[in-house]
Amino acid sequence: MGISTIDTSALALSQQNNTTGTGSSTMGEDEFLELLVAQMSNQDPMNPMDGTEYASQLAQFSSVEQLIAVNDGLEDLLVSQELMSAGLTNSMAASLTGKQVRALSDKITLGAEGSTNLNFELNDSAQSVEIIIRTEGGAEVRRETLEGAPGGDNTWEWDGRNSNGERMGEGTYTIEVVATNDGVRVDALTFAEGIADKVRYTASGVYLTVNGIDIPIGNVEEIGAGNSNNE
Repeated sequence: MGISTIDTSALALSQQNNTTGTGSSTMGEDEFLELLVAQMSNQDPMNPMDGTEYASQLAQFSSVEQLIAVNDGLEDLLVSQELMSAGLTNSMAASLTGKQVRALSDKITLGAEGSTNLNFELNDSAQSVEIIIRTEGGAEVRRETLEGAPGGDNTWEWDGRNSNGERMGEGTYTIEVVATNDGVRVDALTFAEGIADKVRYTASGVYLTVNGIDIPIGNVEEIGAGNSNNE
């Protein structure tokens, strides 16, 4: 006999129990036992429940119950690991203030006067490197093409002027580096380098402030000893 032949009143009681309280429709141990008792009470005398089938149902329920327990244990372990990781990240971030930091970033800051350096890394030498500077709103202000650049670390100094030679205002700008070799794109990464002077803890994560730019701590690539002469 299968569960489908259980008395409808017992099934309705089970469904009511499943949808009250937490509103969950998952069958628990109590509901399973209610169904099992109803199933046994409503057996067909001419076709009683097979012992093997009964044992199989108990084994299946036991397996599911064990899997639920394992899943709950893994969820608790994951929460504990996340809390531990967050604690370690916060502790490490606090120790980075005053240190020289190199981090992945597509932003640079320009002061009221002077120039600023763009730092980028190529995974191979490139015949042509195009540097594009935009405002935070996305408007292009400068496009410069460099003829030939070696693989590895590179630096280009921006004089703070747009393509028409006009001085740009101080603030934060975004940069893009497009490198090619015989028309084939060469992978390029842009970096911010400087002293980490502030740590910010936000709902979206931990950020270091480097050269006036907020950088996720996960983007930090290198940490130096710092510069005592830097204010």
